Amino acid sequence: MSSHAATIAALRAHLNHVAPHRGPPDLIPTGLPSLDTRIGGWPSPGVSAIHGPVGSGRLGLVLPELQRHTQAQRTVAVVDAMGWLYPPGLPGVDLRHLMLIRPGSARAAWAATQLAGSGAVPMVVLLDPPRLGREGLRLIRAAGSGHSTTLVLSEAQDPELHSALRIEVLGQGRVRVQGQGAPYILKVLGPQKPE
Repeated sequence: MSSHAATIAALRAHLNHVAPHRGPPDLIPTGLPSLDTRIGGWPSPGVSAIHGPVGSGRLGLVLPELQRHTQAQRTVAVVDAMGWLYPPGLPGVDLRHLMLIRPGSARAAWAATQLAGSGAVPMVVLLDPPRLGREGLRLIRAAGSGHSTTLVLSEAQDPELHSALRIEVLGQGRVRVQGQGAPYILKVLGPQKPE
């Protein structure tokens, strides 16, 4: 074997050791049939980014999964960077299985990363963090190692967060999905119109 081929083989072996190739993540249902039909579900493990103005319905996209996990007595974590979430306002969520963390803006990404990487919770929702920067990459790695479905909800798109799936909430039950081919708009909440 030539030294060039040996070097390439050694590099491949090293890469497989430090970053083994994994297939695509599994998908878990979002609980919204029209969204599941188009995207298949939330990447799990993985990070999905959901952005839109406050009051646009961002929480409505994750509510079915919060309900499903907590009603099955699985604890989910919500990291509330701004401290504004009112848990009793989450219909159908068993609050005994909702872990609410309010670390403040400066520590929100760190807290979500610790939870996502712990393997202790199947779902982490990071609510209104500041731009993540390098913390976004740490969060993605932690979600993978902890086998966590991690959803980042923010008002504005974070271009530095390289999530597998991006959803922009447009209001009135409509979303724009990015990350699976060309972006498209879809009605996911409220009465459905035949296509």
